[in-house]
Amino acid sequence: MSIFINLGTYSNAGAGGLVEGDSDRRAAMETFHNSVGAKLVDYHITRGKYDFCVIVEADSYEKIAAMTLMAKSSGTINELVTLESVDINEIRKIYKNVEFTAPHK
Repeated sequence: MSIFINLGTYSNAGAGGLVEGDSDRRAAMETFHNSVGAKLVDYHITRGKYDFCVIVEADSYEKIAAMTLMAKSSGTINELVTLESVDINEIRKIYKNVEFTAPHK
């Protein structure tokens, strides 16, 4: 399973629903992720450039992409950035075998 970190901003409609509503957003996010076989690891409303941070375990980026499209199409999200956690040790191992010749002038 891969770890994905989603950072996003709410639209005016999304922000209004968040502060005026009384739904349990964490429970809603768990249902949302479980519906595609992903696991909600953590969910935070944040201060700063992004309004929320969601950490998810999923076995494919396509599941994250489908949820992103659904969230954006709802009209409640303006911006959504998805980052995938990587294994730096695996990158280092591959790096040591990369063959590269730089272009010459």
